Amino acid sequence: MRSIWHRLTGNDHRFRVWLVDDSEQNRTDFYDGQKHHFDVETFSTPAELLDALRTGAPDALLCDIYFYDDSLQREKIEERVRERAAQLREEVSTIAPDTAQRGIRLMNDIRKQFRGTLPFPIYAYTSKGPYLLQSDGFQRLEELEARWLFKGQLDPPHVRHRLETDIREFRDQHNWRRGMWQVAIRAGFVGAVFGVLVDRFLKYVFQW
Repeated sequence: MRSIWHRLTGNDHRFRVWLVDDSEQNRTDFYDGQKHHFDVETFSTPAELLDALRTGAPDALLCDIYFYDDSLQREKIEERVRERAAQLREEVSTIAPDTAQRGIRLMNDIRKQFRGTLPFPIYAYTSKGPYLLQSDGFQRLEELEARWLFKGQLDPPHVRHRLETDIREFRDQHNWRRGMWQVAIRAGFVGAVFGVLVDRFLKYVFQW
């Protein structure tokens, strides 16, 4: 039964996920963490990825932003970033204590109010979040299915386009799910009525 259900729902399909990143360590970590769930392919340069896209395409693509031709330069920069991040984490408890993360609790309360299924997209709209949140904060936002929108990084037309696109996609998905439930409910109701009629007919004919 489970295999039939998986075929019907498409759960047997392994999504193809590609990652392009010039750090070998990052590629290895991602591959090892996801290889049992996805068909993962990794690329070290944008040129490699573009070549691969000429003959195929993934279901999802993860792109690093910064690429360096000099591997030594890349390692030095990443080490500096790690050091600065460690310093910032040490200051987080005073700059942004957990008690100030009311937005995350608000999102959780909103989900509870709608019994887990939101009728609208919800965003983590922040400028400080990516720098001050610890890993558990990021994971909590992921569990809440919050989307990211960074303050001051997009001009008004781009923000408007992002919101309009997300709202339309969300509504299409929400309406499709609601339509499927309505069909299922109606089918169940019709089946129940038909069963009652058949039962009464048999009782009448055979005097059951």
